[in-house]
Amino acid sequence: MSVATPQPTPKRFKLRLVPSLVGALLCAAALASSLYYVVGPQNVPTEVAAIDPSGTPTGAGASPNQPSFEILYSNGDQGLMVYEGYVYVVRLGDKLPNGRRMIGFQKRDGNWNAVTL
Repeated sequence: MSVATPQPTPKRFKLRLVPSLVGALLCAAALASSLYYVVGPQNVPTEVAAIDPSGTPTGAGASPNQPSFEILYSNGDQGLMVYEGYVYVVRLGDKLPNGRRMIGFQKRDGNWNAVTL
């Protein structure tokens, strides 16, 4: 038969303030970065190409001459467009200066063309 032997009472561990604060700070930073990843930054309007720098409307009341723009390059989903001396990033679905929507890019004879709707 075994006999119970007295055990020493465990001492309370000391709470060290500096490592606890560093751990809390790391947890808060991880939480903030994960929330930023989930929520994301405030979206910048993607329809930069729809803004007419001259201030005239591009809708139904626009002038009869169509604005001229040139597609410099495309990677399939987005492209670089030159319009009135400015370079814009144009994505699929963006509104072009002539009022049409971009639905694709095509390369013909070494030049990029806008496929619009």
